[in-house]
Amino acid sequence: MNAAPRLAELARRVGHLSPDWRNPERYFETRSEIERDLRRLARDMERI
Repeated sequence: MNAAPRLAELARRVGHLSPDWRNPERYFETRSEIERDLRRLARDMERI
């Protein structure tokens, strides 16, 4: 498994993360998705 592309994608998503004044909940939903993906990646890397 190559984690580098997944980390790069997560970094891109974090870089684009910003409040959405029309839908304030979207920021928190997106942040939670990124956190979930980071935790999943960490678990996957522990198995290696």
